[in-house]
Amino acid sequence: MSEQQITQASENIFADLGFSPQEAENLRIRADLMITLRNLIETQHWTTNQAAQEFGTSRDQVEALIQGEIEQFQIESLVSMLTNAGMKVRVEVLPSVA
Repeated sequence: MSEQQITQASENIFADLGFSPQEAENLRIRADLMITLRNLIETQHWTTNQAAQEFGTSRDQVEALIQGEIEQFQIESLVSMLTNAGMKVRVEVLPSVA
């Protein structure tokens, strides 16, 4: 039997994958916003068309969101989608843990 090695992850999977600190944080924020949008679709039981209408975007964009295509979205567009759906977005800035 081989010996297993376990490496403790950080709070940001993207940093663990080798992205620069700035890109890792940008990706984490986008992922969090995308998860919130997907949860909203699920809790409201919206179809893709309904979600597109609520978010003020296209059906293709909603499908990309559901598929987790993070490269298709910028923070600004995700915030717009949330505010169009009646959500309030807040930003929290914390000191970095060294």
